[in-house]
Amino acid sequence: MWTKSVAAAAVSFSLISLAGCSSGKVTAPAALPAYDPSTATARVFGSIKFEGAPPVMEPIRAGGSAYCVRNGRGIVDEGVSITSDKKLRNVIVYVRSGQEGRSYETPAMPVVLDQQKCVYVPHVLTLMVNQKLMVRNSDPTFHNVHGLSQANPPFNFAQTEKGAENALSFDHPEPPFHIGCDLHRWMGAFVGVFDHPFHTISGTNGNFELRLPPGKYEIGAWQEKYGEKTATIDVTDKSQLELNFSFAEKTAN
Repeated sequence: MWTKSVAAAAVSFSLISLAGCSSGKVTAPAALPAYDPSTATARVFGSIKFEGAPPVMEPIRAGGSAYCVRNGRGIVDEGVSITSDKKLRNVIVYVRSGQEGRSYETPAMPVVLDQQKCVYVPHVLTLMVNQKLMVRNSDPTFHNVHGLSQANPPFNFAQTEKGAENALSFDHPEPPFHIGCDLHRWMGAFVGVFDHPFHTISGTNGNFELRLPPGKYEIGAWQEKYGEKTATIDVTDKSQLELNFSFAEKTAN
């Protein structure tokens, strides 16, 4: 779990605290101005580089059910997934601070977490508070879905057959938490929940892109094994800024 490697550098998510006081009168907080993220003109892009010799990722011996034994050959631990040109996939890149002072509409489109051949697809995902997470079982075998969320209620439910779907949503922002299957212990995914839309995942090529309104931001890059790196940037209208992060295998002293 992420807490083992990132306890000292946990991802922090911004919460807007609204408080008011008056002599016997309750004053409703002023509504924050709404912002449409599709109008953001600044482009921040880059890659997540891996330094040093990549760790050897041993194949996983799938078990737990006859279906997983037959179809799980070649499964490897996705905790560190590196491209041929030494970039890291599955890294959450997001705005840590600088987005405050606006409200953002919850996306209507759900994010899908699927179970395919005894693997969670995708391995890492992000969504907004109250956005639907659709958990699907595309395998003709029994899985259970065990989420170790803390800011939001944890969950654990069964999906007994192919085509099963459960819709979830989360009321509070939360650092990336683990979802697993207790029957197939190698299965795992991470979910980050945000109160704003400025977050993404480094893709299959290890690259990422964020669209932001003008402003000064702290950007975080979180990886489940190596923790988090941060950078501060200042973007203007229609600017294009390259921002790269790098991680390295930790060595014993």
